[in-house]
Amino acid sequence: MLDVPYELFIALRYLRAKRKQVVISVITIIAIAAVAAGVAALIVVLSMMTGFREEVQTRILSGTAHLNLLRKDGHTFEHPQQVVEKLSQLPHIRSASPTLYDEVLMMGSKSSTGVILKGVDMNTPRAANEVWQFTMEGNPEGLATPATDPDTGAPLDRIVIGRDLAQTIGLKVGDVATVLSPQGHLTPLGMSPKYKDFQVVGLFTSGLSDYDAKWAYLSLEAARRLSGTEDVVQLIQMKVDQVDNVKAIGREVLQAMGDAYTVQDWQELNAPIYTALSYEKLLSTVALLIVIAIAALNIISVLIMIVMEKQRDIAILKSMGATRRSVMWIFILQGLLIGIVGLGLGMIGGTIFCSYANARRLIQLPQGAYALDYLPFHVKVNDLLVVALVTLLISFVSTIYPAWSAARLHPVEGLRYE
Repeated sequence: MLDVPYELFIALRYLRAKRKQVVISVITIIAIAAVAAGVAALIVVLSMMTGFREEVQTRILSGTAHLNLLRKDGHTFEHPQQVVEKLSQLPHIRSASPTLYDEVLMMGSKSSTGVILKGVDMNTPRAANEVWQFTMEGNPEGLATPATDPDTGAPLDRIVIGRDLAQTIGLKVGDVATVLSPQGHLTPLGMSPKYKDFQVVGLFTSGLSDYDAKWAYLSLEAARRLSGTEDVVQLIQMKVDQVDNVKAIGREVLQAMGDAYTVQDWQELNAPIYTALSYEKLLSTVALLIVIAIAALNIISVLIMIVMEKQRDIAILKSMGATRRSVMWIFILQGLLIGIVGLGLGMIGGTIFCSYANARRLIQLPQGAYALDYLPFHVKVNDLLVVALVTLLISFVSTIYPAWSAARLHPVEGLRYE
């Protein structure tokens, strides 16, 4: 048979109260249930915050560059292809693509609204530009070749717009959108804005309402024609192989490119969102740790009642040669057993609930209010380990005073009235 330390054997026996000690048994069950509830709640909240953060991060990263290269003086890149070729040779850079942005007013059959146009280099790999992944109707391949205006026979550049934008201003695939650009031309009466028509060849959806309602894609050549520039781009966008290590990769890029350049990474561009999510997760964790600490008070209550009930047993054990250390370990192990059982039940319950809620999409979110349609639950092994360690630590600390009280009990005092 397996040899069990007598301290552990006695601790296990004390957890099974006799009939006349039914109150202690009930309080023990309540203590286990309190720890389990606190652990389950902590796991659910941590997985909920982790899932929300990761899903938002995934959607933001699919819609923006991981790393942008810009000139410090604010000027454009006059020969961007040479820069792209140099960047493509660096480690950790999966793709690099020149990009041109423009803010315009777009008009449809219903209304008009401000839109951000993004010029896409159609000669770079598809992975470098998100329009290939986002387009849900039509084909962004059409951006590469202009259409023909049926009225004038002139070339007609093409465009892919967000689904929400199309619904707002009244456009669909095949329609013609009129764009009013502030990059106009000089007339005797001053600067005159430039009007230009584009044929809609696709609708995209990114899952982020801000993008779907305000963004549109066109070819880099069409963006240059609209802005009146040639072989000029504002920045070089890059995709990297390690998004969480983007700051170190940015430093490597600057070291290779020189002091005339600067970089912006996705964490910097979306700092308000991730700062808010991080603080929310931290505050939720602290609040639930307090719940577990309060649950540990039940462990203290149980142990104190058991110490009071078992004074005779403690006196007998000490008379038989048990040391103070052994007596302390009996009650420490008993408290830890309560914590371990509660921890196990809480982790099982919390993990099962997260799996069920994620599979059934239990918590639906208002459409348009958030980037997600439902609240995802992502259970991480690291979170489970942290919860387990903290729970065991709190359970251990809660045993110290009752165990110390039992250890300092004098045998004569325990047997005086027996």
